[in-house]
Amino acid sequence: MREVRVPYGEKKLSLKIPDRNLAVVFDPPCPPPLRDLRGEILRALDEPVAGPTFSEHIGKSKNVLILIDNFARLTPAYLILPPILNKLKKAGSRVEILVASGALREMSEAELRRKLGGKIFRSGLPIFQSRCKDSWDFEFIGVTTLGTPVNVHRKLLTADFSLAVTMTQATLWGYGGGGSMVLPGICSYETIEWNHRLTTGPCSGLGYQPPKNIMRQDIEDAARMSGLSMSLLVVLNPNLQVIEVTAGETNAACRASVMKYEHYYTLDKNTIPGGALDIAISGSFPGDRFFAHSCWPAANLDFFTKEGGTIIIATPAPGGLAHYAYAKDYMPPDDDAFRRLYEDIFYGKQPLWQACLWMPILQVLSKKDIIVVTEEKNLPAFKQVQLPAVTNLEQAFSLAMKKHGPKASVGVFPYGKWVLPKGLND
Repeated sequence: MREVRVPYGEKKLSLKIPDRNLAVVFDPPCPPPLRDLRGEILRALDEPVAGPTFSEHIGKSKNVLILIDNFARLTPAYLILPPILNKLKKAGSRVEILVASGALREMSEAELRRKLGGKIFRSGLPIFQSRCKDSWDFEFIGVTTLGTPVNVHRKLLTADFSLAVTMTQATLWGYGGGGSMVLPGICSYETIEWNHRLTTGPCSGLGYQPPKNIMRQDIEDAARMSGLSMSLLVVLNPNLQVIEVTAGETNAACRASVMKYEHYYTLDKNTIPGGALDIAISGSFPGDRFFAHSCWPAANLDFFTKEGGTIIIATPAPGGLAHYAYAKDYMPPDDDAFRRLYEDIFYGKQPLWQACLWMPILQVLSKKDIIVVTEEKNLPAFKQVQLPAVTNLEQAFSLAMKKHGPKASVGVFPYGKWVLPKGLND
């Protein structure tokens, strides 16, 4: 019998699993945080993987725009920005910060303080938030090779130098970071919807890269068109500490950062006896306030779970289901439900950018079971969306074992949201 632990927001849950059933525990062997983060940031900026250095850029730039990601990403901007801002101050640059909100709501003052840190928040630096439906803030700059009309925030277009600061992680649409700071980050609602139409294409999903992933290819195209000068991306360990820093021309820097990410967070499926599991278990990060974000491990663990298998996700979801609540209209997820979903998207009853947050989970549910471990207050909401939910991990595991039998193979992925199979883009 082995005791395993999975993160549950700020806490951890324990579970005892018989040795005969436990096939794999994938807790990435990540290094400790960088000891000299400030030095690594400045080194990365002046040793870019492609394009001019940071020093070359700011030597001829007075108006500087820094893009940061919003509350849905865990990027520790409060740690990353100080050495960048100090160097810009010495160069005499005028700096503004723009939150790349995409189609999500604006950040509250408390969220901005948490993201930026109190010192930066109180510094007097102008801080703006992209609001995709404020059409007057955006300017049309052309059409991507895949047909997306690009309306980008005017602040990017008027800056002498622009730098996106974000993190690399697997997302339901490929990878986050890099060009996604432009699209959807600081594009108009129409542009976001045009791009998100590509999510229904093959390989435009979790962990896939261009050229397979045409949605991400479209994002890279928009980033080139926008003139974003440079991006800095970090990779975090499961304790949300910075372990890698990469900078340079946005698309090249993003690709390089993804390679570093995959070094830590990919698992060879051949190491799993039989190549797939009956039961896969994941926890959730402290920053996963809503089930709309803590549900993502279902898509990751789909790669490692047999058809008809069971995926268990432990999440307190303190903010509730958020956008996932709309999935209730398409349960059970059979062919007719998907027909209605695509029809509702076409007629504007369901925004595509929003459906993208839960459509991949419905696709998993069409072939596998999901059991949620959560707080008692959330049980009525999960009942409404027809997702089985219980209040302790032992009960969820017992239900799964009852379905799959005493010889069921079990895998534990504490941080399943970030885990992918090796060779996905080979």
